[in-house]
Amino acid sequence: MKSDIAEVEAVVWRYLHALHVGDVDALRQAFAPGSALYAAINGEATALAVEPWLERVQNRKSPEASGFKSQNRILSIEVEGDMAMAKVTSAFPPKRFVDYLSLVRTVSAWRIAAKTYHAEDIPAA
Repeated sequence: MKSDIAEVEAVVWRYLHALHVGDVDALRQAFAPGSALYAAINGEATALAVEPWLERVQNRKSPEASGFKSQNRILSIEVEGDMAMAKVTSAFPPKRFVDYLSLVRTVSAWRIAAKTYHAEDIPAA
């Protein structure tokens, strides 16, 4: 029997891989219905429902298709009962992202309920 951490880790890796290759169907399966993405942009809190975000992902060239090697990493995972938090990092040059993923255990699987993220420019080498 898989541990909760292993199950959450598997979902998070699927999310990171799908993000890197631009697999919108896999991303849709990773998120719970009604999920949203949150960030502070120009000092203002912003929210975006998952479906409009998925349309953006679908209509852009993926990091993989752009020739970028995956820099995805899981930095931490914590599980408490039916909720979990994962901190991950990824890159889509010229930006590097840190995501905090809030997950909930549903009847069928762990799903991402919310994504809060920070984006910053990758320093020139």
